[in-house]
Amino acid sequence: MRPNASLAPFLILSTLALAITAPVTHAGTLSLDLSTACIHNKAEARHNLNQVNPGLGVEYQFTPDVGLSGGFYRNSFRRSSVYALATWTPLRLALPAGLTASIGVAGGVVSGYAGVNPVSPFAAAALLAIRNPQGWGINLVAVPNIAASSGFVGLQLVAPL
Repeated sequence: MRPNASLAPFLILSTLALAITAPVTHAGTLSLDLSTACIHNKAEARHNLNQVNPGLGVEYQFTPDVGLSGGFYRNSFRRSSVYALATWTPLRLALPAGLTASIGVAGGVVSGYAGVNPVSPFAAAALLAIRNPQGWGINLVAVPNIAASSGFVGLQLVAPL
């Protein structure tokens, strides 16, 4: 099933509207994201595509639920990609050792996939952010299979700034 590409701008604008209008209950937090690697969903993609995706980005959390992120990385087709995403992570789970898991979605735009992604330049993913009380942690980004494109689960290391 092919996603409706006209829905992506609506989702992006809706998320940005949430970011702008969300009540600020705490000071925003800024973090550095280090993109590291991914594992593709399809076996063929795991053999033919790049699984190491170094990159650098920043994320700003306006509230615990709403944030923006942007940066660059070397994608699975060995091309440079630049991204800008809005994030919404309304679900929280307390983990041992004071860790917190935030679960939600990310949506926005990404470059470097023209001709291989049927909804390029739009991007959408599930997001699992795990943080310790000081803000150190990881992001797991899960992109679904779309048409012939293989989805993946990517890993970012996160450091507070």
